[in-house]
Amino acid sequence: MKQLKAILDYSLHHRNILILLFLFFLHLFFRFYGFEERHGFEWDQVDNAWAAKNILVDHKLPLVGMVAKQNSGFYIGPLYYYFVAIFYFFTSLDPVASIYIAGVTSSITFFTLYIFVKKLFSEQVALVAVFIHTVSTFIILADRTQWPVNFIAPVSLVLFYSIFRVMTGREKYILYVAFFLGLAWQLNFTAIFFFIIVLLTLPFFPRTKKAAIYSLISLPLLFLFLLPNVLYDLQNRGTSSKSLTTYLEQYYHGFHVTRMIQLAKDAFIEFAGIFDYPMIKELRYLLVPVFFLLYLLKSMSREKLLLCYLIAIWFLVPWGVFTVYKGEISNYYFSLTRPITLMMLGYITIWLYQRKQIVTKAAVFLIWGVYSIVNINSFFRPTHKSLFFHRMNVEERISRGQIIEFAPNDPESYIYYVSTEYAKNEKLSSQ
Repeated sequence: MKQLKAILDYSLHHRNILILLFLFFLHLFFRFYGFEERHGFEWDQVDNAWAAKNILVDHKLPLVGMVAKQNSGFYIGPLYYYFVAIFYFFTSLDPVASIYIAGVTSSITFFTLYIFVKKLFSEQVALVAVFIHTVSTFIILADRTQWPVNFIAPVSLVLFYSIFRVMTGREKYILYVAFFLGLAWQLNFTAIFFFIIVLLTLPFFPRTKKAAIYSLISLPLLFLFLLPNVLYDLQNRGTSSKSLTTYLEQYYHGFHVTRMIQLAKDAFIEFAGIFDYPMIKELRYLLVPVFFLLYLLKSMSREKLLLCYLIAIWFLVPWGVFTVYKGEISNYYFSLTRPITLMMLGYITIWLYQRKQIVTKAAVFLIWGVYSIVNINSFFRPTHKSLFFHRMNVEERISRGQIIEFAPNDPESYIYYVSTEYAKNEKLSSQ
């Protein structure tokens, strides 16, 4: 009896840590369940696999990463390729590395979300945010797709926190802003949004000697991340920068109110993805104003107003930029808003739960309980063509004596290379 009481006392005293651990194990289950049978290996994953092969086997060290926008002629930074190569080194180029990369990236996102939402609000809000992140089928499927875009969410949240700290007088966070701005450029061309956001927050940066010193130090730090692209451009007679200029001229069509209204649903697409139900996802436009209302209800301070301003421009900047862009728009272009969406949902949930009415508390548990059941049920439905599917196809074609020719973005071409030529070379080198 005493032991049981001691366990209960310990559990109650450390309940938040235990809840976090439980959510993380649940998170790992949803990200790794089914392994090869439920993980895709398609265009971007194949591109990354060949890049790892070029680094590890051919010893070609790239100065640029993936094409920023298909057929655009300009590129993001190469850092993600080197990150990917580490995993392919330990799997001997086996594409199963893609699954581990996706799992590690999603775990980094999980803890980044918990740590920084806790810093901004409370542990309870952070736990709700990671709970939604853990069980949302929309986020699970995104996490299980290995590509650099998956790092946008955690980088976005760290940048959000760092910019907010600078705005509230913490000058040293200017260095963090510079570091993560550079890191964002290694992930996706939508990193340009972060540069615009920083410009829009500059009026609130402290005007002190310390801030000036940190700003001067941050410039070379940021340039280090851009240096590989600059060197590549110099080596290729400025083709990349010319392509970027041409692309911007071709796809810029000016500001139109009609276009902005059309894109309103995309600006809040992360909320619609998390609540992918016809009636609920139409509430996407209420998330930000409802959060502002509840957050400022009891008290209003400069710090709170700055946080609200930062949240507002986090949504308005990508919305505004794509208003003047006439090219194709994909859902993931707005992935920088995902952690902010989760943060606000967590805050609203805890605000409702802290009401004195039992009905309100029960409603919170009921809503998220039903949400969990629906999403878990959705997760276990049949999936798309997987790595296992492609591997079985390759094995069958090899058994028939068929040769699969090299094709840069064909998953079966890469798997064939690893299964035949690379495996043969490894065997010879080990003798």
